[in-house]
Amino acid sequence: MKHPDSSGGRAAALRTASLLLLVLGATLLGGCGKYVLEGRTVIGDYSTVELVEADDPRLLDTPAPGVTVEVVRDPMSLGRKTVGKATSGGTGVIRLSIGEFGAGFLEEEWELRVVRNGSEFAAANVDLPFNPDSRRLLVVIRRGDGRTRNSLGVEAERQLKDDDLILPTDSAIFR
Repeated sequence: MKHPDSSGGRAAALRTASLLLLVLGATLLGGCGKYVLEGRTVIGDYSTVELVEADDPRLLDTPAPGVTVEVVRDPMSLGRKTVGKATSGGTGVIRLSIGEFGAGFLEEEWELRVVRNGSEFAAANVDLPFNPDSRRLLVVIRRGDGRTRNSLGVEAERQLKDDDLILPTDSAIFR
């Protein structure tokens, strides 16, 4: 003779196990939330954006508030798309949130663009780390550069001056 609770107990255990598997699957597929890179924007000798170790001493340099970092997915394709954007506060702290599936999980390059006062200061293609807490976002803005152009413009201008070429100052190279 069967115990009266044996089939009901197994059914309840099966339902509980199924529910746990469903929740676990949804968590893995949907992620636990947005992918967040944290870091700082600082003043330095050259403009750059990179992922560094959490104890990198440059993260403690003079803050650069008001710097925006944009994340572009598929930067080398026609389907490129800006998927995240954040602006640093008064202490230079920045939290860049990316809500796209695959951030840090899939092997792909993401472009990080640094913009301040409407001008691009730096850009880099990076592989996002699987664990965003393992790295910090370091954004450096060149000291004293208030002009609305990037470092490529500075270098082009220097080369033009060294070659004694005469170009009108309203030329696109100086913009």
